[in-house]
Amino acid sequence: MPLLLSAAGPVVGPVAPTDADLDAAARLLASSVPAGCNGTVAYHANGFRAFLAAALTPPPGLRTVLLRGVHVDGRLVAVADWRLVPPALHLNGIAVDPATRGVGLGGTLLADGLALARELGCDRALLDVSRDNPGARRLYLHAGFADVSHTTWTEVTPTPGGGGVRALDWPAFAAHRAAYGFGDLRVRVGPHSATLRVVGTVLRAPAGPLGGILAGGLAGLLGTSRAYSIEEGSGPAGFAAFARMSRPVPPAA
Repeated sequence: MPLLLSAAGPVVGPVAPTDADLDAAARLLASSVPAGCNGTVAYHANGFRAFLAAALTPPPGLRTVLLRGVHVDGRLVAVADWRLVPPALHLNGIAVDPATRGVGLGGTLLADGLALARELGCDRALLDVSRDNPGARRLYLHAGFADVSHTTWTEVTPTPGGGGVRALDWPAFAAHRAAYGFGDLRVRVGPHSATLRVVGTVLRAPAGPLGGILAGGLAGLLGTSRAYSIEEGSGPAGFAAFARMSRPVPPAA
């Protein structure tokens, strides 16, 4: 089984903004999201491939988006999207082509990421996994990860409001959204501040009453047609549920 990760550089797989592997990486990562979350995350944005290209523009030592991949016969068949958020390395997404599943590529990428975390001096690795994906959870548990928290994704019903909202970084948000199809907008309402994420026409709003007010008041400005929030805990209501898992990374010898 000739499925080996190259050690030729800090990124295995896509290595430059013009790398043809970016198309395959974007497709694979989009396929990794639970069906109930389709359209809600950046992987589904129409400009996510362009975002990956921009993330690979800095020299390797300055990057915070670290793509690691496995090739078979010159084709990218598995990819892990790691994000460096010191002192942790966060697995933002991992995907394996359906035709090559069941041969250990997920475990190979996970072990590679843990080695990368050690090289980068991170003290832990983090990831989020759907609580409806027992196979992935078994993989992570076997690798030494453990649950540290849970979240539930719930639909938000827009309510009238929006008066007094101030967009704190509209130019940067608008430019990012135009380029990549998604963006984060910081807003303030009276004494409250929040960060909203917009992917296409889907808005991620804060939990609680403020989320409904912002979803209703900003729908026209943002052009959004759906809103949801991520709430702490494992409540029964919601269209998706995730576990945050963590694993300590011992320092390099």
